[in-house]
Amino acid sequence: MSERVVLLDVRSAGASGDMFLSALLDLLGDQEALMRVAASLLIYDPSIRVKVEEVSADGLRGLRVDIHTDKGIRLSPESLREVIKGVADEIQLSDIATKFSYRVLDRLLEAESKAHGTPIDQLHLHETGSVDTVLDIVGTAYLLERFGLLGKVRFLSTPVAVGDGTIETEHGEMEVPVPAVAEILVSHDVPYVTGEATTEALTPTGAAILVTLVDEFVESTVDIEIVKEGVGFGSRDLGRVPNVMKIGIGNRPEAAEAAPVADRVTTTTRARAPTAKPVTTTGKKSSAPTGVGVWETDQVLVIETTVDDVDGEAIGSIFDTLLSSGDAYDVIMIPAFGKKNRPCYVIKVLAPESSLMTVAETLVRHLGSLGVRYTTWDRLKAVREIIVCRLEIDGKEYMVRVKVSRSPDGSIINIKPEADDLMKVSAETGMPVRELKPRVALQAYAVTD
Repeated sequence: MSERVVLLDVRSAGASGDMFLSALLDLLGDQEALMRVAASLLIYDPSIRVKVEEVSADGLRGLRVDIHTDKGIRLSPESLREVIKGVADEIQLSDIATKFSYRVLDRLLEAESKAHGTPIDQLHLHETGSVDTVLDIVGTAYLLERFGLLGKVRFLSTPVAVGDGTIETEHGEMEVPVPAVAEILVSHDVPYVTGEATTEALTPTGAAILVTLVDEFVESTVDIEIVKEGVGFGSRDLGRVPNVMKIGIGNRPEAAEAAPVADRVTTTTRARAPTAKPVTTTGKKSSAPTGVGVWETDQVLVIETTVDDVDGEAIGSIFDTLLSSGDAYDVIMIPAFGKKNRPCYVIKVLAPESSLMTVAETLVRHLGSLGVRYTTWDRLKAVREIIVCRLEIDGKEYMVRVKVSRSPDGSIINIKPEADDLMKVSAETGMPVRELKPRVALQAYAVTD
């Protein structure tokens, strides 16, 4: 017998929030999966931009997530909690994923509080009070949920590399690991190695996510069979070692569960107590023809089934079920005639590869279909970004997200205000959506053209 496990390989380059995001996106095979989370944060920081790019180093290929935010925005502990709640509601995060996000935040704030000897509600946060901290935490929870991993599998981790030397922070120069990281390691008895990095390898957010997620630290991984792996690169230069972490899904013989790592690790160290000292995504490369200019390229699954004996309510429910869960990019229903001249419907679903089994199960369960068909298609896509426009009505300011798409020469193809945001403004002001839409579009043209 074997158990399904997820292995976090953080022994060489530690962990950070953006590395978790990068590795999970690579594991999912869907570089756009983070867009919903990033877009929901535009209300709090209109300057936030997220870029996903493919990276290769030392024989490894993976993804790197570059996050740019307004460094002048600093959130208090209470504000961080409120923003997490707002984002979780916006993207319809499940209860288990939302609770996971709060637990990560609590561990991060507890460590900061102990490290600085200040009550949580009086903390003046610096790096950890930025909007990208929310993206790291909620984004990780969202991607884990998308893959069906939260609460369903056992998470294992190697001892974690913390790095060496010093790092320049808003508090000044600090020894690695910084006090907040050291507090997390001490409080949760995490085995660590210094590693070869010549600077900080384990960040406070990365440490908080790690200890919240991991069920068991293991020294040896030889008994674990990895069947699918994601590789995530960090943005910091670690010197002699590539800044990369791996997340692998695999199986471990149940007999391999042995004594806790504390009894077995000989080459690792226990943490010492601290001392005072935009949204733009780059698509996945595919086999699309060459000479496509600056169009983005990726691959998408087209999953379809044909039904001729299902009532309208059941068919109608498929749209909300698949689109609200984030498992599908689009759902299309085509009227047709089938066998025995019966009227029927062809249901087509566009989805990332990682959603195949979920979409297939949904179609079978909700429609009673006996099977589905699927093919992989290459796509060319216009470059897209999401911006925020401020709309003032009767002295009150409203913020509306706008999707902007561009042609290969950089000219604007389309500007489309987010329908949900327009509906909220309409409900509060009484102005029809058809009047709000051109006002927002004009402003969007002014700031983008």
